[in-house]
Amino acid sequence: MPLSFKTDDMNRVALNAEALPKAFELACSDAWCQSGEGIFSWSVFRFYRARLLTHTGTFEADKPFLLDLHYLRTLKGEQIVSTSIVEISRLYSISDEQRTRWTQALAEIIPDVCLGDRLLGWFIPGSKVEFFSASHALGLIQDPDFVRFFSAIWLDERTRSPHLRHALLGNAQVMPVLEAKVVAPQEASV
Repeated sequence: MPLSFKTDDMNRVALNAEALPKAFELACSDAWCQSGEGIFSWSVFRFYRARLLTHTGTFEADKPFLLDLHYLRTLKGEQIVSTSIVEISRLYSISDEQRTRWTQALAEIIPDVCLGDRLLGWFIPGSKVEFFSASHALGLIQDPDFVRFFSAIWLDERTRSPHLRHALLGNAQVMPVLEAKVVAPQEASV
């Protein structure tokens, strides 16, 4: 069931919190409001639709937030981990020890994903990130630097995807997902 919002409510209050993964709801009963959403793409390839949720509908870097990714293509977990560490390293100077520790931790948590799969990160600034799939808890990384650096992939001003950052922060129009229509053979021969 999709998460729905009152279109006339400036805080974009969620009317149906059941759209969050059940395992997450068991871990956290807080109410969440959508700040924004957008699509991450590179060249002509769309990788995922991302939503940013906060308690107020406005992102504050020192307050808990959720980053909810709905995948639009198949990706190997190791590719997601590798790309994440490369992006963190591009944004920040990290030690070899941090790179190794975070790569190993993410590799144990992040699964391969397919079209339609969902990964959710529950960011607690200054503490930890907990990861969830649509059906269960995946694990957590308890490291304040990791929380800040990992979230920077999407939310830092130096992100590779400024359009997505602006959309997540509620400052841009959401690009629609184009859906292919399957046409029956008799409809195609007009």
